[in-house]
Amino acid sequence: MKIAFPLMTEDKLAADFAHSRFVGIYNDETNTTELISIENKESKSNGQAFFSLMINANLQSVASPQFSFMSIRVFKENNIETFKATSLSLLDNIELVKRKSLPLFAVSESRTGSGCARECGDCGPTCSK
Repeated sequence: MKIAFPLMTEDKLAADFAHSRFVGIYNDETNTTELISIENKESKSNGQAFFSLMINANLQSVASPQFSFMSIRVFKENNIETFKATSLSLLDNIELVKRKSLPLFAVSESRTGSGCARECGDCGPTCSK
């Protein structure tokens, strides 16, 4: 199984994919993690290209501390399972993946969490980014 994590550094998770500098794709068959830089302004500002990258990587699942409602919807529509990262440590979350104990992300949490994307205007007038 391949699972993607939003990363700020090589080993520390970002709050969500919209705020990440890298995507770490862990492959449990090879026990390796591929790091993909997404700092390129063009790829970050083009959400469709970003999601295409994720889908074309043959991901079965993603894990993040938070998902915006839109991102979780796109993942669900593409049959990509969404998990809740339980800490900001990539290694801690990979251990949970190996033990099959990483919890699923509740869609309701994306509606009530901070969930801001890139701009405060994306969340509406109550954004507290």
